[in-house]
Amino acid sequence: MPDRKKSAKQPLGFRILMSAALAMFAIFCTVSIISVQNSIVEKKKELAKLEENIEVLSAQNEELAELIASDDIGRYMEKLAVESGNYAYPDERRYYDTSRD
Repeated sequence: MPDRKKSAKQPLGFRILMSAALAMFAIFCTVSIISVQNSIVEKKKELAKLEENIEVLSAQNEELAELIASDDIGRYMEKLAVESGNYAYPDERRYYDTSRD
């Protein structure tokens, strides 16, 4: 019986310290859960962007595969010149909207 009396009568400082430690642990757990939830939301957004990029790149890949399979290098070079080199056909006129600059 002496053991029960000893454990039941703990000093007030020890009880306050244990209560504070328990409260700090609960706060830490809550903050950790919120942080993990925010991280999950950010990762889901990144995943959605990556999936969109995959779709775009897959479409470009299919188009390039068709060009390579058709063995029409002239058409491929023409496409590259017009799209990325900003070249134009001899009889083509291009108009650019400069009112927003």
